Amino acid sequence: MDIDTLTHHYAVFPTIVQSNFFPRCRELNSSMLMELDRLGSIIPNSLAPRVAVPHYTTIDSCNDLHMRPVFDALTVFIKKELTVFANKQSISISKNGIKMDKMWFNVYKKGECIDIHNHPNSNFTGVYFVKASKGSSPIIIKSEIIDNMIALLVHENNEYNSRGKVITAEPGKLVVFNSNVMHNTLPQDINESRVTISFTAIV
Repeated sequence: MDIDTLTHHYAVFPTIVQSNFFPRCRELNSSMLMELDRLGSIIPNSLAPRVAVPHYTTIDSCNDLHMRPVFDALTVFIKKELTVFANKQSISISKNGIKMDKMWFNVYKKGECIDIHNHPNSNFTGVYFVKASKGSSPIIIKSEIIDNMIALLVHENNEYNSRGKVITAEPGKLVVFNSNVMHNTLPQDINESRVTISFTAIV
């Protein structure tokens, strides 16, 4: 008997990431960006002044965008996509639906980024690209195997050895994933700023 016929391989604890484009992005991105510019002029940066990786964020100073009328259509779209995301994982959703926990915005100027992190005390996390000119820094989803003590050389990348997923930043793109997943961005490499709306949600 050929022992190879009895060998099975499993992708254990796979990380699922979902992306889609907001159908009304061309129509609404400009009005949302105008409101974010207004808020950015009056709301202080949530980051400490001496943070190692600077950028502008309202994660603690203005995280209720989902309750503001100008973001209503985007919020409805996000909830719809989160429902699809939950169903893909066979996650039970309460009769009240998925609850948006926080929604804030971030601005990355040239050279700015955010270090690797996740979002505890929530179920789902996501990012929506309001402004992302060609060449803007991507979001990087990190694999759990980045914690390996020794990085192994591989001759071909596949689902079993991937150390991360690079997702291109494009205006109107929504990316969602489970909140335990580690993620970061590279430094913004162009002169134009990159503006995103981020959020956490609870089932």
